[in-house]
Amino acid sequence: MRLLKRVVAAFERADSPRSLGWFRIAMALFCLLKLWSVRDSLMEVYGQYGFIQWAITRGTLPEPLPHLGNVALFLGKFGLSANEAVYAILWTYVAALVQLLLGVWTRFAAATAWCLHLLLMYGSAGLLYGMDYFTHIGLFYCIIMPAGAAVSLPALLQRRAITPSVEAGVTRRMLQIQMCIVYASAGLEKAKGIQWWNGDAVWRSLTLPVFGQLDFSWLASVPWLAMLLGWSVLLIEVGYAFMMWWPRTRVPWLLATCGFHLGIGLFMGMWLFAFIMVILNLGAFGHDAVKDIRTKFASRNTVDTRTPRPVQST
Repeated sequence: MRLLKRVVAAFERADSPRSLGWFRIAMALFCLLKLWSVRDSLMEVYGQYGFIQWAITRGTLPEPLPHLGNVALFLGKFGLSANEAVYAILWTYVAALVQLLLGVWTRFAAATAWCLHLLLMYGSAGLLYGMDYFTHIGLFYCIIMPAGAAVSLPALLQRRAITPSVEAGVTRRMLQIQMCIVYASAGLEKAKGIQWWNGDAVWRSLTLPVFGQLDFSWLASVPWLAMLLGWSVLLIEVGYAFMMWWPRTRVPWLLATCGFHLGIGLFMGMWLFAFIMVILNLGAFGHDAVKDIRTKFASRNTVDTRTPRPVQST
C-alpha cells in the first residue's frame, strides 16, 4: 500500500511544462532535419514509382488506414498529379512542423504532423526502421502533452507565467513508463540470445559494410572488449527501468544511455536514430536529471551557519 501511494502521488504531482516545451521544439526540429536529409530524393523515397512503389507499400498498411496513394487519388480530382500531391503533403507537413516549433495551436499542429507522418511513413514502408516508429511516438506525446504552455510564441507574446500542472506531470510520467518498457524489453530480448554475451553482435554491428564508419578489424585481436561492450549494452538497457527512478543513479544512467546512442551514430552512421532516442530520453527524464544535479550542487554549497561551540580552556 505504501508503494501504491507513492506511485499515485508521483502521478498526481504537478510539474512545470517548461521541459515539455523544449521537448516539442526538439521534436519539430528533428522532423525537419529528417526531411532535409532526403531533400534530394523526395520522389525516390515517397513517390509513386520510388525505391518502393505504392502498390507494394499499400499492402503493409491495414485496410482502414489511408495511404499516400489514396490521398493522391483524391487530390487528383483538383488537377494535381501524383508527384504534385506528394509535394503538397510534404509542404503541409513542413507547415505543421513550423507551427509546432513555434507552439502556435500546438495540439492541432502536432495532430496534423502526426497524421501526415503516418502517411509518409507507410508511403515509404520499405525503408522503415525503428527511428520512424520512435518519431511517431514522440509526435503523439506532443499531442497529449501541454507542450505549448511554455517556451512558445503565444506564451512569449502574452507573457504568461509558467505554472506547474498535473497534466504536465501525468503525460511526462507516461513517456517515462513507455521508455522503461522499451529499454527493458529490448534488453531482455537481447539477453535471450548468445550474440550479445559473446560479443558477436558488437563485432557485426561495427564491421558490417552497411554500418561500418571506421576500421574495427583490430577488434578481432581483443574479443574480450567486444564481450564487455555487449555486456554494457545489456546492463544499460535492462537496468534502465530501475536506475532511472533512483535519484542517485538517474544522471549517470541517462548519460550512459545517451552516450550509447551517440556512439551508434558515430560508429554506425545512424545519426537520426541516435538523435530521436536522445530526444525521447531527455524529454522523459531530463527534467528530473537537472533537478538532481541542482540538488546535489546546492547541498555541496550549503554553508553550516550554526554558531561554533566555544573552546573550553584547560
